[in-house]
Amino acid sequence: MRKRISALSTATLSILFVTACSAIPSGNRMDIKAGDTFILNKPVTFAPDHARVFIQYGKQTRQSTYEKYDQHCRLEIKTLKSDPQTLQPDTFKITQVRIDVEEIASQTPSPNDTIHYAMNDTDYFPKSKFVQTESSWVRLSLGGDSEPPETMDIVHLYLSSKTQPDILRLTCAGALSTGDPLDAPRSYRPQQKQINTILGAYGKITTSP
Repeated sequence: MRKRISALSTATLSILFVTACSAIPSGNRMDIKAGDTFILNKPVTFAPDHARVFIQYGKQTRQSTYEKYDQHCRLEIKTLKSDPQTLQPDTFKITQVRIDVEEIASQTPSPNDTIHYAMNDTDYFPKSKFVQTESSWVRLSLGGDSEPPETMDIVHLYLSSKTQPDILRLTCAGALSTGDPLDAPRSYRPQQKQINTILGAYGKITTSP
């Protein structure tokens, strides 16, 4: 009888485990594709010598103050200028969708530097990581890490506009996490619904048929 109960318990746990795993979104699955549209409803102003604007909870924020342990988005332009730049309301075509993993560097070379993992089209596990400084990329070894680093799962939506060609992309990220299941679902890479919630009145993603 004990063996039978044990076997049933094991089978039940296996079913629960498989069910839980199947509920976790695939790391490389997005419900946004090239050809979809990003609509910007409100002007966005980039500070002098800045090429990114952060948006979270439907409000514009800063790189130094946004909540890293929740989902957020960033609008990025191609050119740095010493004067403020404003991106006007527009409809942008999404030309490419790319997923990535990003780590916020906590030590050298700078608190605002980020670490990107090199990835290929079929393998979404980190191969190597790079720190992006103002003028260079510095490769760091993965060996010897005592615990998983905190990373963000991100999606890059590359944008195109005939009237505002300096637009680069809309990047949206999940919460900073070591992969702890308790961080879900905020740690998941945002999908269309989540991105539209993050943007609030600033804009939305619309999908093509």
